[in-house]
Amino acid sequence: MSLTAAAFGVAAWVAIKNRNKILRRHAESIPAEPPRWMPYRWIYPRTRRLHWVRIVPQWVRRAVLLTAVALVVGWNVSPVLTVLAAVMVGGPAGYVGHRTRDRRRHFRDLVVPLWMTVADLLDVPKGESIRDWLRVPYALDAENAKVTLRVPRDFRGSDMQRAEITALMERRIPGEWEAEWDWGRFCVTLKHPPAPPKYVAFADVLAEALKSPEARPLVGLGTRGEAVRGDFDQEAPHWALSMGTGAGKSTFLRFVIAQLARHTGKDGGVEQIDICDPKRISQNAFRGVPGVFIHKTAEAWVRQVQEFRAEMERRYEELDENEKAVFPRRVLVIEEMNSFTRLVQEWWNSIREKSDPRTPPIMNDLAFILNQGRQARMHVVSVFQQMNARAAGGSEARDQYGMKVLARFSPAAWNMLVGTYPRPKSSRHPGRAIVMVGDDQRTIQMVYMTPEEAREFALNGRELLESAPTSPRTSLNKPGTSLPGSMPSFVPGQSPDNTGRNGHAAFVAGSDGIDRPTLRAVPEPAPEPEPEPISGLKGGAEFLGMELEAFKKARQRDSIPGEFRRGNSPSWMPEALKEWHLNRPRAGARTIKEGAAS
Repeated sequence: MSLTAAAFGVAAWVAIKNRNKILRRHAESIPAEPPRWMPYRWIYPRTRRLHWVRIVPQWVRRAVLLTAVALVVGWNVSPVLTVLAAVMVGGPAGYVGHRTRDRRRHFRDLVVPLWMTVADLLDVPKGESIRDWLRVPYALDAENAKVTLRVPRDFRGSDMQRAEITALMERRIPGEWEAEWDWGRFCVTLKHPPAPPKYVAFADVLAEALKSPEARPLVGLGTRGEAVRGDFDQEAPHWALSMGTGAGKSTFLRFVIAQLARHTGKDGGVEQIDICDPKRISQNAFRGVPGVFIHKTAEAWVRQVQEFRAEMERRYEELDENEKAVFPRRVLVIEEMNSFTRLVQEWWNSIREKSDPRTPPIMNDLAFILNQGRQARMHVVSVFQQMNARAAGGSEARDQYGMKVLARFSPAAWNMLVGTYPRPKSSRHPGRAIVMVGDDQRTIQMVYMTPEEAREFALNGRELLESAPTSPRTSLNKPGTSLPGSMPSFVPGQSPDNTGRNGHAAFVAGSDGIDRPTLRAVPEPAPEPEPEPISGLKGGAEFLGMELEAFKKARQRDSIPGEFRRGNSPSWMPEALKEWHLNRPRAGARTIKEGAAS
């Protein structure tokens, strides 16, 4: 009986205290402040109550009262049975409450604030139940998740109103959504847009990659699993990748280079691929692949871009003489363009004189290539962390990239590079990217290709070269330089420039009945004598003009390509040794650390 008396005493004290609070609120006209645990569907229609107890529905108050009476009576009759009953009922109730805690938080933190904003835009009367108007599922990341919002029947729904409501809901609700307005049911429904596959391995697209011509390499799979390809011959002679850290820049580039490298060689359609790699390790999978050359220092990059432009100008000279001339493709790949620009600028600052311009001439060469490279079949593929005007060599040069691939981009980057509205959300899903060609926007899943797969696919049954992986200095007057005559001619029996392969004059069949001057066959130049290899560490150091210890340390840091044994001494060909010495990092030169994330 003492427990019963204590319970009634506590109840009387609470009732008197609450009565005084209610009277005070009534005098001051202050509405009740409901506790945080209270469901919002109890609160919203009754916010003008003077005490939060009045907000609780009547059936809940009666249930609580009956439970309290039952506990008091049961405790006086049989405390053991009362405790057992309380455990049997309270245990499952507490478990259910704990399991549904996240759903209640979802409703309170997401649905309620969204409804309060949308209700004002729709002019919904106060006091309406949220669940009658707005449905937001708890599992928002499910593929079939659907958000439904009813609209009043007198809602006019102008373009501006619909755009405002749609943008608000897409911004407030996590994930990617597409809005669909249904005026038959007077509602707007948000659904997830079709998405590409979550993961694409190289084995999944091997058949498509084998069918890819050199002009249209595969870049990924689209929202319906279809193959998405770039096109060097149409609107996108140059490509730009603007991707944040860890978005898959090197993986994307590896897949594209492997497809292009497969077509290098005689009549393969691609003459040469030059890779400028500030990180020095990103594309080592192609080291020794025929037709692929990797350059790792600022000096080598400058020399290669200048040679690339010279080759382009030479091709235009040929086109001026023969408009039907066809050339094999050459591709210049610049990995990490932001670092490339910074390191080239540092190199230029270290050698330029006061009368020289502040901007390295190589940037003008690159802009010239971007402007005029298409018809000469000279293409540039650049990779950016952030594709700003400074890294691209100016806004005009940036606009020359016909195809842009964006991943993990900021809103400012989208507005700067694309500028279309509505702006898509940047996905954090690994390998997810957006391909822009003109106004055409496509979401793709990039193909994951391991370095071993890339090397095997690029070789196409050929053997790895043992020579240096960097391109030798090319003289445009030397035999072997690509000329239009090395491609299939348009007139049978005659090359487009009236010469044979590699620019050497040849006899042309006169069966077409047209008199032509007799051409004198030009003999092939005498082969140059085979150079003697350089043997021994001391011989290599003397050949390069280095100290012996410095040569040993440099060889330990960066192995010399094409090294072989002659007796017990390491040996190298002079050209390989020169190229290794030219491309190795200089003491004090700033380079990107090996192992940096792509």
